[in-house]
Amino acid sequence: MKRTEIIEELKKYDFDEKEYLVISSAALVIHGIKEETKDIDISVTRKYYQYLEEHYECELERYDDKNHVNIYYIHGIINFSTNYYSEDIDDFVMIDGIRVQSIPAIIRLKQMLNRPKDLRDLELIEKFLNRKIPRNIT
Repeated sequence: MKRTEIIEELKKYDFDEKEYLVISSAALVIHGIKEETKDIDISVTRKYYQYLEEHYECELERYDDKNHVNIYYIHGIINFSTNYYSEDIDDFVMIDGIRVQSIPAIIRLKQMLNRPKDLRDLELIEKFLNRKIPRNIT
């Protein structure tokens, strides 16, 4: 999905803007750092997590043992959980009326996850910012 597709898709659902945050690769696309992503990752408050479960047809993607929470898809496009919301609740920017994880918050998330795809995303961010980013902060 490209930037305009992500924004259009999110606006279709009319989610409460104070209850969710676009994170990870979708945030990179909205910031203009990455061209596209396969889905839209959002992190939601616990209250909104329950609301989404009750009001949308949610398909279980997986169970996160570390955070003891299910991660769901809505219509195979929007991936949501509560995993990252509390850590970076106030570290966002508003873009086209959507709360989007800030670049420093994306960097922290990608460093924490430290998967091959996250390392590739860190390289993209590095090029965008034109500065070196530490790879592992453990």
